[in-house]
Amino acid sequence: MAVLLTGPIDNNPVNGVRPTQTVSIKIENENPVTTATVLIQGYVLSGVRTLYVSEQITLLPNAVVTRSYYADLDSFDYVITITGPSPEDVLVSFWGKNSAGTLIAAHRLVYSEWSGSENTAGTTGATGATGATGVTGTTGAAGITGATGATGVTGTAGATGVTGVTGVTGTTGNTGVTGATGLTGNTGATGDTGPSGGPEGPTGATGDTGATGVTGATGPTGITGATGDIGTTGASGVTGSTGATGASGATGTSGVTGATGATGDIGSTGDTGPTGATGITGTTGATGVTGATGITGATGTFEPNPFNVYVLQGAVGGNGTQASPFGTIQQGVAAVSPTGTVHVLGGTYPITSNITINKAGVTLKGYPSTIILLQAAVIPFTIIGSGVTVDGFTMTSDNPYAVEFIQLGGTNHTVKNNTVFGPPQAGPSTGWVVNRGLVTQIGNMTGLIVRNNIFYSLRQPAYFNPNTTGEIVNNVVYNTRGFVNDQAIMVYSGNSWGSPENAVDIALLPGTITGPPFDPITALSANNSTATIQDSR
Repeated sequence: MAVLLTGPIDNNPVNGVRPTQTVSIKIENENPVTTATVLIQGYVLSGVRTLYVSEQITLLPNAVVTRSYYADLDSFDYVITITGPSPEDVLVSFWGKNSAGTLIAAHRLVYSEWSGSENTAGTTGATGATGATGVTGTTGAAGITGATGATGVTGTAGATGVTGVTGVTGTTGNTGVTGATGLTGNTGATGDTGPSGGPEGPTGATGDTGATGVTGATGPTGITGATGDIGTTGASGVTGSTGATGASGATGTSGVTGATGATGDIGSTGDTGPTGATGITGTTGATGVTGATGITGATGTFEPNPFNVYVLQGAVGGNGTQASPFGTIQQGVAAVSPTGTVHVLGGTYPITSNITINKAGVTLKGYPSTIILLQAAVIPFTIIGSGVTVDGFTMTSDNPYAVEFIQLGGTNHTVKNNTVFGPPQAGPSTGWVVNRGLVTQIGNMTGLIVRNNIFYSLRQPAYFNPNTTGEIVNNVVYNTRGFVNDQAIMVYSGNSWGSPENAVDIALLPGTITGPPFDPITALSANNSTATIQDSR
């Protein structure tokens, strides 16, 4: 896995215009076999770090993709997470662009410049065995030594500088008193001088030195003076004589040992008597009757878990366990604890009355083939409180009732991975019954996330009332009159549009703010698969 980070990008206005209006990200999967999964996340940096782009892309082998996102913001950053092939096989570049589409050099990152945990290297494999050393080739013949270049002319020697004046010689100190000369030993006799060298040459030249004469015998060594007599050692005192040892007393005579008596003869062992015959084995007694098996105790039961409650349409007398589920969604919602999950198992659930969810952090989880079928003009789900998730349902109705499927109020709810559609309606969509996928309560919904849903054959996929905030990401919408933004502040990113086309894809009603996240309109459209925008502000 590789995680690439742009770091914070400063995009403050210059002469009233921000340098970068949109960012363009190009991704290339060079791996010829493995598919890459790429998650792109963009954050607005305005005192707090707020997610405004979140798109996951599946990139086939040898494929290239380009994504553009709105970036007319004072400060932002992007994080790109890549899984699948080796990190070095997926190359990413990031470009800032102005309103004319011109690249902004200061806001550009190519693959070699990304920071973060660029590539997570795998463990180095064991080093293979060293191959045999090849035969050393024959040494080529030495080239001919080039001729030595001519020695350059020696430059003229500089003039010798004037010798400085010799300093005054200091006064010589008084000579110390000469010590007394020691006695000189007798000098040995001098050996005979050898013969002189050849005849003396002409005056001026020094003649060759003659051979050294034989060294004369060393004269006799002078007589050493007699050593003085060693003084007489005084006589040691007389040692007293040891007293005589007294005589040992005589040892008494040992008594005579008496003679040992003779040992008597051992008597002979008698013969072993014959073994008696083995007695007859007695008859085995009859086995007693086996007692009756006791009654098996009752099988224990699983206690219901309030954090994982199960529902199966039509079940009777259940306690909410997976082995014995409740029969209605309303029972499951009533039994689940905050932060728990209501598992709605596969089946068709007819809805004729409203179900309200007001427990913090609860998840309503649909399974494959779980269908919510509205059969009356009531809102199937009203979600209030905080942190509720609706995930994985198919919702439809037997008639085009003039109600929404989900009404939302409170904070931080998530609606994801659902398919919501109504029955076909005749004529132009301006005359259709006003059935909708989602509607937010006026002034009472913040932090809403609507992601990876499919909406079709509805008057609107969603109607966002005043003061709603949130993100609308990676949904597919067709055959509707589009998202309606009524003075809400919603970030739209990565949404796409099928066929039949919507009347419009996104409608901005009067009173909706200008500027981010809606302006420029061209960026809003580009960030949502060339969306058709109806701007009535």
